[in-house]
Amino acid sequence: MNLSRRDLGLLLAAVRASAQQPAAVATMTSTVYDTDKIPYKGDDKKKGRQFFLSATHTGFKVEMHETILGPGMETHPVHQHENEEIIIVMEGAFEANMDGKKTVMQPGSALVFGSNQPHNARNVGTTRCRYYVIELRGSEA
Repeated sequence: MNLSRRDLGLLLAAVRASAQQPAAVATMTSTVYDTDKIPYKGDDKKKGRQFFLSATHTGFKVEMHETILGPGMETHPVHQHENEEIIIVMEGAFEANMDGKKTVMQPGSALVFGSNQPHNARNVGTTRCRYYVIELRGSEA
């Protein structure tokens, strides 16, 4: 197969453009996410499941997942990212680390990890810690 410089230039431009495009996700609709039909991935130290990753009618992407941490387990090393995260603690002793300030939250509490603010969390209790995360992803995949 022979490609001209023009054809090659167009092909490279198309590849570059497709690599920069965020992945398309389905638009949100009224839906029930049945807990019995969404399996967990992981083990007793850390497991989770994704309920959805959808776009609103305006194209703003939102993701919701659940995580269960075993006693003493950390979510991940301290990191930061552009999207905001809303955390709702359901059970256990959840210690939020927000830019070096640590706060232990009780079940029923909620928090927001702000955009580009260093954060992580840990289960500081002796039983499992379960929480839901709503990620406001915007245009990111």
